[in-house]
Amino acid sequence: MTFTSGGVLVIDKEEGMTSAAVVSRARVLLGEKRVGHTGTLDPFATGVLPICFGRATAAAHYMLHWNKRYLCDISLGMSTDTMDCTGETIERTPEMAWRRFISDNGGIQRDLEVVTRSFVGERIQQVPIFSAVKVDGERLYRYAREGRDVNLPEREITVYEAIYRGLSIDEEMGFPVVSVEFLVSSGTYIRVLAEEFGRALGCFAHARSLRRLAAGPLVIEQSVALDDLFDAFNALDRDPIRLRRRLAEDGTVRSLASMFAGWRSIVFDREDALDLAYGRKVPVDRGRLLSSPRKCASNEEDGLLTFLCEDRLVAFGFVEGRYYRVKRVFLEPADLKTFKGSSC
Repeated sequence: MTFTSGGVLVIDKEEGMTSAAVVSRARVLLGEKRVGHTGTLDPFATGVLPICFGRATAAAHYMLHWNKRYLCDISLGMSTDTMDCTGETIERTPEMAWRRFISDNGGIQRDLEVVTRSFVGERIQQVPIFSAVKVDGERLYRYAREGRDVNLPEREITVYEAIYRGLSIDEEMGFPVVSVEFLVSSGTYIRVLAEEFGRALGCFAHARSLRRLAAGPLVIEQSVALDDLFDAFNALDRDPIRLRRRLAEDGTVRSLASMFAGWRSIVFDREDALDLAYGRKVPVDRGRLLSSPRKCASNEEDGLLTFLCEDRLVAFGFVEGRYYRVKRVFLEPADLKTFKGSSC
């Protein structure tokens, strides 16, 4: 890991913080202007928020398309304008309709499991009006706040897994709360699924809480809280370089190569890798195809390869005739010149 090439931090975002605020704080911690996240989490949501920094930010586009895993607590009995706990109440279900879900009837659990499984598959989802999606150049939430009419866009999504995780009671409101774990395609709004879940049970509903458990190959167990990072930062005299070195040494900063380990990869020696870093083409008889034991959780772009040297991601590229050509470079030529070995 080199400081100039950057890397990926897996942040466990806290409730109430925007994704943009996480990026702003990461800039302070890392002493780096080039910082970005790989998929917005709503302020009320918590969990995995991958942060790219340095030259690694150029890979954020490819990480946006990763599948995501969430644990959602769905409160039955009330809908809100935002479809989550932060919104204003729109409608309430009569108590007699939702009260049955807090009985000890074993059939209730079977019903909940059946409804949960029914969500698996492809579906068309309407984007909620309280979202950052743009229509005619404006964010949808602006239409909502100003009370203007707008045609909400639709998108195709896939729910790969839907697992019933239990039933509890909201102590404050008294409503039943169903916990469901979803594995979904990129761009899925879990708030919308929560409202649809209640509708399938004959109840109004909203997302009471939402936690992202994974984004592509990155899981919550690999994440670190911002508060812990700032504790380490302060202990190191608020020196970003020392912090980055510490995070690289203990594995908190992850390499880009590990993010795309499931992609088809070509391994080059240092001389050829240096040519690629300068944007030069390299004959296809150079390099060695690295077989991958697994498929990346995201969809590999057609024909795109990863070019590696000493387990470092040099670039994304493709085959053009009898040559390898780069599409995006992630290592500075100076970084390659410091590699210990002459071959990879």
